[in-house]
Amino acid sequence: MLTFFLMILAPFWFQPNNIQEPLLEKSSITYHMKHKLHEWDGVSDKLKIQAVWDKSNNRITKIAVVTKVSSFNSGLSNRDSHMIEILDALTYPNVTFNSTSIMYNQNDILVKGQLQFHGVTQQINFNAKQFSLDDNLIFEGSFPIMLEDFKVKRPSLLFVKAENKIQIKFKIYFK
Repeated sequence: MLTFFLMILAPFWFQPNNIQEPLLEKSSITYHMKHKLHEWDGVSDKLKIQAVWDKSNNRITKIAVVTKVSSFNSGLSNRDSHMIEILDALTYPNVTFNSTSIMYNQNDILVKGQLQFHGVTQQINFNAKQFSLDDNLIFEGSFPIMLEDFKVKRPSLLFVKAENKIQIKFKIYFK
């Protein structure tokens, strides 16, 4: 895991003047799942984040985010344990995103990158926003994924499977 994380972040280390410090204690990633009987969110605030900034324009030019599958908390330990089992967290312990392109258009940001989840890497695109609040810069957005695209067996309750589509939301704070 450490070697993989170092490989992702190595290009960032050669630009030390452009790195902005993330506020890890405030940043989070949330997944939202639906089942016919209920919906729930799982939240992880245990992120590793590296971002490169264009300080002249105060814009992110690259970002990499890693979190452990086991770090998500849905408020129900049995459900979290079941998700860890379904997601083969011992074999695939991390969820990783590495941007390949970030394009600004006013307040809208188009982000392209690779999401690695459950041993599968997919190219994804999503829209994000960047704004200031209480002397912090906040980078936030959301995007859907299909569990079956990542070879994830959907969890079930009373023999009914959860929906294939889940929504991923993120909010990353910077000093």
